[in-house]
Amino acid sequence: MGVIVLPGYSTSSRPYNSGDVIYKAYLDHAGNMWFASSQEGVYRYDGNEFVNFNTENGLCGSEVTDIIEDKDGFFWFGTDSGLCRFDGQNFHTIPLPDYPKQSEWLDRYYPMINPEVVSQLLQDKNGNFWIGSNCGGLHVFDGKTFQSYLQEKGNLMPDSMYHNCISAIVEDKNGHIWIGSFSHGGISEYDGGNFIHHSLDDGIGDGMISSIYIDSKDNIWAGTRNGGIYRFDGHSFVPLHDLGSNKLIPMAKFFGDSRGTLWMSSYARGGVYPFNGEGFQPFLAKNSEKLLDVMCMAEDKEGHIWFGGRYGLLWRYDGSKLEDFTKVKREE
Repeated sequence: MGVIVLPGYSTSSRPYNSGDVIYKAYLDHAGNMWFASSQEGVYRYDGNEFVNFNTENGLCGSEVTDIIEDKDGFFWFGTDSGLCRFDGQNFHTIPLPDYPKQSEWLDRYYPMINPEVVSQLLQDKNGNFWIGSNCGGLHVFDGKTFQSYLQEKGNLMPDSMYHNCISAIVEDKNGHIWIGSFSHGGISEYDGGNFIHHSLDDGIGDGMISSIYIDSKDNIWAGTRNGGIYRFDGHSFVPLHDLGSNKLIPMAKFFGDSRGTLWMSSYARGGVYPFNGEGFQPFLAKNSEKLLDVMCMAEDKEGHIWFGGRYGLLWRYDGSKLEDFTKVKREE
């Protein structure tokens, strides 16, 4: 097992730091696993070797936040340079629509607040791409043109602009699109004609949404920055706690595996929790205490669960043991 280094890419022996994050783990139709990283582009794993794609061999940006495979088999990466389309051989950059940057406050916090960064990607049932930006609102791309929405949601920033950061996009069984905001904008539901806003009045924590997930029973789960976890049953958002400590679990991410288990992780030093039907309880396996700051989870073709997060964290769980791939993916 090792990594294939493509032409123009050189590995580094530097240690991982808090800025090294695995943002997304994704299983493609061919059975390969893909991992999006904050500083090293993307890795593809076929079960034997890792292949790294970086800006030096064509990738549109070194920071990759999301990955999807479209209905035609093309890959789309959300990067710090906009949309990146990959046909298996070549990469093509599609910049996001212009966003006003004439603000001293924005200049001071740029690139932490960077509307050119694609934060979330979804292709809906009609083939349209829904694109969340890092503080530039929401864009819908039909393959030719963009339409922009939700740019004025959430709290006003010190420069009297909104800078709405999109943190989640999912589609439900009825074709409604649910969009989360990380700038106190709550959740917006698009019903095909209008946006319905679910605000703090619905009980969604502090209005800073870290994730949205739809489970196999069509329940909508929402994670918040400080307000814990909420489940929407079609009428209201109901909070759930850590069954062990009865505390709110911040910065939650969700994933449902093929066995029917709903997994939740906390991107705030909170570990990993499976759902037992009533609440979330800590995941207990050898080395599970090392699963901190977990940003993403996914299942591979063998049914193994992958966990990715801060400090380059990448672990695989085969149902009985956890295996650490954090350094393996970087090794030649």
